[in-house]
Amino acid sequence: MGFISILHILLLSIFTTRILCDVSVVKPNSGSTFDLSSGSQEITIEWVENNAAPLLSEMKYYSFLLCSGPNDKIQSIVYLNNKVLATEITDYTYTATIKNTVAKNGVFFIQVFASGDFGYTIHYSGRFTLTGMQGTVVPTSAAKTDNGAPNPQYYITGADGDGNDANTIATSINSASFSIPYPKQSGIVKYAPMQMQPKKKVTATTWTRQFPTSKVTFYGSFKKSLDCESTITPGWSYTITSDVNYATPASFPSDNGGWYDPKSKLSLTPRKMNLNNILNRDSSSTKSTASA
Repeated sequence: MGFISILHILLLSIFTTRILCDVSVVKPNSGSTFDLSSGSQEITIEWVENNAAPLLSEMKYYSFLLCSGPNDKIQSIVYLNNKVLATEITDYTYTATIKNTVAKNGVFFIQVFASGDFGYTIHYSGRFTLTGMQGTVVPTSAAKTDNGAPNPQYYITGADGDGNDANTIATSINSASFSIPYPKQSGIVKYAPMQMQPKKKVTATTWTRQFPTSKVTFYGSFKKSLDCESTITPGWSYTITSDVNYATPASFPSDNGGWYDPKSKLSLTPRKMNLNNILNRDSSSTKSTASA
């Protein structure tokens, strides 16, 4: 029995690692500080292959987003690059340039979005500090650079590396990308803004457009690549609680005065009729018509 339990644990560990551990972001290092007083600074983003599905060789595109804020409320700052071909990246390293005009001083981290035919994965770097910043955006920092990075998020479909069907793995995407206006997004995966649950009551009496109207342009020929592969909507911003209805059940209509006798609604009184008399009368009427 003990051997079976250990075997189950090992198998669960193997399959969980195979599905959920694909990209491990190792740079920028947690606790690092970068001085942008000169106007900009190059920062190296590096991740490693850990031989788990999906493999890095299956990636087609990468997106890099500068973020701030706590793990449960990520704030997007600016895209460092929102669509990089995986073939353009060597040694799993990308050098991004951050300008000091994107935000004020604070604690930041980087979101690494990787996509391919398998779906997509989202991972985060450790937190680091940027100084010499002259922007207007105030980062909602988690205050400490030693706070752990946000949990990875996945949406994986299709077959795994061994040809076995893999279950779709979809977690609630709490991505900073949702705060970027939809018309300004140009990545291959779009993040659709959604109406959040009102806190207490709705006070607005009229509606307004969230974004200005846009024009539609049609292609005159087939495009060789897709402009968008998927649209992601944010998860619920609230939780629903439920309980048993403790109210006393209402009584039946006949018990509370709501019942009525159907006879009281009748305007005519039913009468009994002799079927034989009706048939004989119809027969006599037919004979009289024939004689005439």
